[in-house]
Amino acid sequence: MWYLISTLNRYVSRTFLFWFFLVFFTVALIISFFEVVDLTKRTMQHDVPFSILFQIAFLKLPKILDSLLPSITFFAALGCFLRLAQSQNFVVISSFGVSRLQFLSGISIVVVVLGVLNIVVLDPIRAVLFGRVVVLEEKIFQKKPYSVSFTDTGLWLKENLPSSQNIIHARHFNVTQKQFRNLIIFEFSKNGEFLRRVDAEVAELITAHWHMHNVNIISNHRQENLQIHTEPTTITMEQIQQSTAPPETISFFQTPAFIKMLEDAGLNASAYSMLWHQQIAKIGMMIGLIFLAASFCLVSTRNKSFSIIFGISISFSFLMHFFEQIVHAFGIAHRIPIIAAAWIPPIVTFISAYWLTILLDDR
Repeated sequence: MWYLISTLNRYVSRTFLFWFFLVFFTVALIISFFEVVDLTKRTMQHDVPFSILFQIAFLKLPKILDSLLPSITFFAALGCFLRLAQSQNFVVISSFGVSRLQFLSGISIVVVVLGVLNIVVLDPIRAVLFGRVVVLEEKIFQKKPYSVSFTDTGLWLKENLPSSQNIIHARHFNVTQKQFRNLIIFEFSKNGEFLRRVDAEVAELITAHWHMHNVNIISNHRQENLQIHTEPTTITMEQIQQSTAPPETISFFQTPAFIKMLEDAGLNASAYSMLWHQQIAKIGMMIGLIFLAASFCLVSTRNKSFSIIFGISISFSFLMHFFEQIVHAFGIAHRIPIIAAAWIPPIVTFISAYWLTILLDDR
């Protein structure tokens, strides 16, 4: 316990943070450059200002960096440990009676703090920024004649028709049953003039029509009550099912309520559950990679073959990333439980690091 509050631990933690932010900003610059180049290629057929491309690349950057956070932590730890090994600081630390577990526990606490800050502070900002990216890319590339939004107030649809546009709201809905309750259609002209409002107690979306029951229609200061009414639409159930917001646009603390809303509506929420558990398990993955980097650096203290160790560590990190993607795919496909799919990669990484540490200690 004394090591955690010691000057030695503060020195090691500052060294790790220096390497972490060095790797972080280096990766951010590289990703920004390639993202702008990729967007330029994708928009060659569109008249898009360079400022918009730069804005999209900037808004997308936090999401990409979040997915690379474990790898950034790994290479930061690798650089930190190799630097300490080069300067013989590992020998000095051991001479003070500090065990390898104590040494790594101090850095692990720093990693946990970084992971918590990433979830609590950065994740809500990242979700808002990526939501803006989705809107911009949809306007530039897809230009769909409709848009779908799921909120805590229900389902919102915007439909562009040849002579008008509709704003549709359903307070309660079930996609499996193709049924919507308390449905309201606001119809406007192309210049934004209000035309009419259609309220239905119950509506069903079948073959490009809203089949409504107990309907109240208000238009031109006239009101009409109907038991049954049919309203044409270009929106289909398949479009609604495929138009849920990307999981990255929902913040960590809003995700549980959003998952419940989707499940109540009969929609698949596996991707949202996976991302939510993955954000927590990411901290465990970062700690496992810290131990993995330390196990590689044990060899560097003896043989000084830094280039070989660096090459092996890069290969191993890509292998773990590939394994993580496969396990997550199995989780989303319900081949294995989502919680298991989120936590298997960090557990395997930690066990591998522990095994490598024992193996290298025996040599």
